[in-house]
Amino acid sequence: MSDAEVQAIGRRIYIDIDDVLSQTLAAMLDLFADLYDRRVPYEAFVHFDMGETLGISDEQLDAFFELVHKDALLVGMSMVEGARTSLERWTSLGYEIHLLTGRPPFTEAATRGWLAEHALPHVSLTSVDKYGRATSWPEGSPHITLEDVAKMDFCLAVEDSLEVAAFLAEHWEIEIALIDQPWNRDTSGLLPAVRDRIIRCRGWSEVMARFPAP
Repeated sequence: MSDAEVQAIGRRIYIDIDDVLSQTLAAMLDLFADLYDRRVPYEAFVHFDMGETLGISDEQLDAFFELVHKDALLVGMSMVEGARTSLERWTSLGYEIHLLTGRPPFTEAATRGWLAEHALPHVSLTSVDKYGRATSWPEGSPHITLEDVAKMDFCLAVEDSLEVAAFLAEHWEIEIALIDQPWNRDTSGLLPAVRDRIIRCRGWSEVMARFPAP
């Protein structure tokens, strides 16, 4: 491996999209309120079982997610405060931004449109089956698994999923920046070594204060 290739690996940053770059849950809750005339508080989402938190059946949840993944909702999402300036800062220092999202592959066009509209710098966008949902995606949908991600090299990862952050911390000897959210606050089930690698950050200002040049 050349010196340039080694340097490139040392300057690759993994970034999630939903509730890391885009205010996804907020947009989903607005949609839910429009559909059901009922507002569910953001802080109620203390785990990933959205059907239970929203109080709807599995069938209703499936129909709701179909609407969530429509272009109209995805392209209209607001950006998380501080995301663009942080990515621009890292890019200016020579880091490569790689976006690895749990969104289904069929959302790629809308996602790329949103990224372009908000001028978020990145060198790649990859769909990852983070939650075992690929069986419900159209056959042949291009994606990779978390096991594939574990074989990659990054100097930092930024996630909001505690499950994914823990997986990455188990497989990589790097720190994982975890954007603080109601659903990722209970770390009692993590091994101490894994917990030590997960750095909770209350927004992008704390990410950049902790990792100005990862």
